[in-house]
Amino acid sequence: MFYALHRERPVSLSLWLVVGITLISLLFSVGSSAASTDLKVLVRADDAKYIGSGVGGLNVTIKDTVTGELLSHGVISGGTGDTTALMKKSHSRGRSPVAGDPASFQTALELQRPTRIEISVSGPLDVAQSSQSVSTTLWMIPGTHRVETPVILHMPGLITDLVSYSLENRTLSLTASVTMICGCPITAGGLWDAAEFVAVVQLYQDGEHIVEAPLEFTGNDNEFAGSIKVPDAGDFDMVVYAYQQNTGNTGVYQRPLRVN
Repeated sequence: MFYALHRERPVSLSLWLVVGITLISLLFSVGSSAASTDLKVLVRADDAKYIGSGVGGLNVTIKDTVTGELLSHGVISGGTGDTTALMKKSHSRGRSPVAGDPASFQTALELQRPTRIEISVSGPLDVAQSSQSVSTTLWMIPGTHRVETPVILHMPGLITDLVSYSLENRTLSLTASVTMICGCPITAGGLWDAAEFVAVVQLYQDGEHIVEAPLEFTGNDNEFAGSIKVPDAGDFDMVVYAYQQNTGNTGVYQRPLRVN
């Protein structure tokens, strides 16, 4: 009796190619997998509280400093935080209080390796003339989150705005509003005492300083008022600035002024 011998068919070349490509893909995906790394960003006003929705929030961009790749962006929003914890209690070394769930921006970065990032913040968004920008660079390690220990930037400045003005017989009378850059109020004898602030109105013509006069605190929260004699008719730049003497915080408002 004869038995037919069955030879095993050789594995086709195409099958080997499929297997090889699959293995290579798996190895590549394992080697290049990114770790989701949480990051929380807050911005605190110098000598005041956190900056958030009350003044329009702040724009945030996060980039890879080497490649320039935009890793994340958004808006800081929320409240200013707990006044007592921020302004009245002492703080332990290495700890900045974030009590009261203050305004923040939280994101997840997909990182494959330790990455130096740049965080840039600008605003407040509701007050263009008082807008500032701050930035910092730092290393982020894949999988090492910065939420419980968030990144906190500090922003100087004051929000200075024109409430009203009138011009009669070449006398300019005006009322200005001045607050901390987080929107915290300036009051008589308060936490941000009006006595610590100077406010001034100036007139410029063709880039030359012409005249200036002080603005006095009116007794109403944030309000400074005064008047100035305009020496002649013409086109001027009106500048109102405020200055916090104990910190150096400064804010400026300016606009054109035509005097007939």
